[in-house]
Amino acid sequence: MPILNRSLPKLLGLTVFISLLSACSQSPSGPVELGNSDDLQKQSPPQSAPTPVPQRFMLRGEVTLGHDVSAISPCGSNSQYWLQLAPSLSQQGLALSASPYSTIYGEVIGEFVAPSSDGFAADYPATFKVTQLNLMSAEIDGCQQPRDRTVASGTEPFWGVSVENNTLQFDRLGYDSERFTLTARNISPEARMYQTDGATLTLRPALCSDGMSDSIYGWTSTFTKGKQSWQGCATLSADDPTQEWVGNYQGVTTLGDTRLTTTVTLNPDHSATTHYQQANEPELIETGIWQQVNANAVQVMMTRHQGQYLVSERLFERNGLTLTADKEIVNGREYSLGAQGLTLSLMVGSEIDATNISHGAERLAAHGVEGSAEFNPKVDAALKAYLGDTATEAAGTRYRWLSEDLNNDGDNELLVLTDWCGSGGCTLLVFANQDGDWRFNSRITLVHLPFQMGNATHNGWRDLIMPVGGGGAKAATHVLHFDGNRYPSNPSVAPEVSLPDATDTYLFSDGIYPQQEGITLN
Repeated sequence: MPILNRSLPKLLGLTVFISLLSACSQSPSGPVELGNSDDLQKQSPPQSAPTPVPQRFMLRGEVTLGHDVSAISPCGSNSQYWLQLAPSLSQQGLALSASPYSTIYGEVIGEFVAPSSDGFAADYPATFKVTQLNLMSAEIDGCQQPRDRTVASGTEPFWGVSVENNTLQFDRLGYDSERFTLTARNISPEARMYQTDGATLTLRPALCSDGMSDSIYGWTSTFTKGKQSWQGCATLSADDPTQEWVGNYQGVTTLGDTRLTTTVTLNPDHSATTHYQQANEPELIETGIWQQVNANAVQVMMTRHQGQYLVSERLFERNGLTLTADKEIVNGREYSLGAQGLTLSLMVGSEIDATNISHGAERLAAHGVEGSAEFNPKVDAALKAYLGDTATEAAGTRYRWLSEDLNNDGDNELLVLTDWCGSGGCTLLVFANQDGDWRFNSRITLVHLPFQMGNATHNGWRDLIMPVGGGGAKAATHVLHFDGNRYPSNPSVAPEVSLPDATDTYLFSDGIYPQQEGITLN
């Protein structure tokens, strides 16, 4: 049968196929955190119902409003999403525009829902249901400037407060700036309070205008210091911490001689694409969106199959660098993806890397060094010496290690891979061998396994060739050159290589991460 004929009447093509292979969520009970950078803790809403409820997040870009258009094009994107706005907000946005259908800058908070099957919204890949405005402005080009701070301000007299990291800065006309250290943030649907010793900033969700600009703000603000208080408008920082999901994920399922390759791409603008490839069959493509449900789950909603309207939803759970979904909801009907589900792994490195590694264990065994999860007192001592006073706080860290001669002096250096990981990879610590003692040398982030130790050298140390991907980075392979003191800390900004040498030595060739099997630091 055709492997993926999802057009009626054979709607279940992929679902049935994956179920056969495997056989041989939820609503928040408390306030949903918006997840912007000024929050000390990014809370994930508790999940208790069977249907996944995405976290609200902030989408920013160019907004177009008119009689038959209500859309946003995210910054740096060619995608457009239909905006579901309250009529009052839509009217105020139109009042800011120079004319209907002209664009203004907007920051809106909400979640994606499936587009309607008819009407104006049906022409868009998804609808963004707006539950809160952060900012609409006809006077700033917000896509061309950083919007990474929460800012409150007012007039009569002119004053302003900005929140960045754990610091609150208060400015007013005719006075020197005052800085306060934040002691607490209290976040609820009714208000957001930023507290310091001696001052408090309170934001409440409500449309606000300062009367002096072509902007609508989504928050009113009150700043209190001692017995004085100031009133004004405010906006939250407008970054998107869910970008760590961005990347290409791929899985291969097999039934007899039939192999299906599924590739899911999550893009920075929250668009998503699913490619299905079977030998001797044309590639099938679905398009839609993605959004975070919680820190370890993402909803991927496809709304077009081969350009035709079809709503397919999967909730993927993340385990390390792997995504797994156990069911699929197609046009409102739920189907199991089988006992094993659909599993996709983050794609990193170049295609040639994937090809080399897929040739099997014999290649890695011939040119590879596995990591170790056996306790070694010298390794433990080197790691604790690196951590210093923070060793107690780091208790519980899991790690794997290996030793290999990186500088061709006959003595092995130490490489420790930690479980300090994100979707972009994990942190690797390199320790130089100095007269038999391991001394910290380099810290490298965004590390995926396995990576290679090159035959080529720079400043006497061998190159490290690393696959990069996830966390918004394009899947590619980069080479780290020793600069005479250390290796670069970020592989994604190191020079890219198109064809790594397969005869170079694979390090951590078993591909086992510390989270799977590692030593626990006490």
